[in-house]
Amino acid sequence: MSTSMKKNIKQFITSPTFLLFLIFIALNVYFSLATNRFFRVNNYVNIIKQSTMIMIVGCGATFLMMTESLDLSVGSNLALTNIVYTFLAVFGIPFLGIAPMPLLLAGGIVILIGAAIGLINGILITRFKFEPFIATLALLYIGRGLALATVDGQSIRTGIPDGFGSIGNDELFGIPYLFIIVFFIVVSFMLLERKSVLGKHAVAIGANRNAAFFSGINVDRVIMGLYIMTGVLAGLAGILTASRFQFGDPRTGVGFEFNVLIAVLLGGTPLSGGKGTIFGTMIGALIVAVLGNGLNAMDVVRFWQTVFQGIILIGAIIFHSQMKSRGRAKLLAAGTRG
Repeated sequence: MSTSMKKNIKQFITSPTFLLFLIFIALNVYFSLATNRFFRVNNYVNIIKQSTMIMIVGCGATFLMMTESLDLSVGSNLALTNIVYTFLAVFGIPFLGIAPMPLLLAGGIVILIGAAIGLINGILITRFKFEPFIATLALLYIGRGLALATVDGQSIRTGIPDGFGSIGNDELFGIPYLFIIVFFIVVSFMLLERKSVLGKHAVAIGANRNAAFFSGINVDRVIMGLYIMTGVLAGLAGILTASRFQFGDPRTGVGFEFNVLIAVLLGGTPLSGGKGTIFGTMIGALIVAVLGNGLNAMDVVRFWQTVFQGIILIGAIIFHSQMKSRGRAKLLAAGTRG
């Protein structure tokens, strides 16, 4: 075995990604032993389906967090686009006399709504200098309120048109359309992360915003674009969620933003920005889905599942804080030796 190969193996074993794999494997082993309802092919298909929305939105959220930004409005964005898509498909726009819309047209309108939410977030943060936490928290409340107001807090379960559930449930050569969509989105964002100027700029902004600005990067334009992109992905997730369950519900996506945040943090993207990987976020999304599915299989009540999610979030933040402290210590030690 060559020296370079040994070095690469050592780097992988000592990397956060390897630790993430160990956590993922450990959870699977534990739940498989704890309940006979977990280790089944159908259940693993469900786990992947449960993780798909987190994966889709997590792609945009990863890029945002690379720049030291975040988006807490994605859950409400998903809820609003979910209910508007269903409403348009069933009722159209009654006060304009427009009959139920074709699904493609309804989907296009909903994607624009998702983009608009991202645009508002971007304007508040880049133009009015709101902190990302405050701006996106405000849109969280606005989006959720609009979703509830659109249908007076009621879900839409009747009058669903034919074909509404196709994209969320049908298959191509035995592979769910949902998996195919997620695959292309994830691969596209991996390429953006590793090969594009956007990926390099996102990392540069998170590492040192002032240095990125003085090096010629249009920081505000990059951040604005990333918020719009994340809004579009949340809108797409709203459409896919409505299609998968074949109804619209304004309460969909409650807590979704924290599942995305946990997945991105677990995947190796710190709140302080400057680094991150789409691949890590995908593993983080699977861990979130495995945890929720396993606890359900063990009949753990929802309240306690929320407690576990909070503990994981705290643990992920502490882990990144420790990694950052170690990195600084290594730099100081290297400087002293120099």
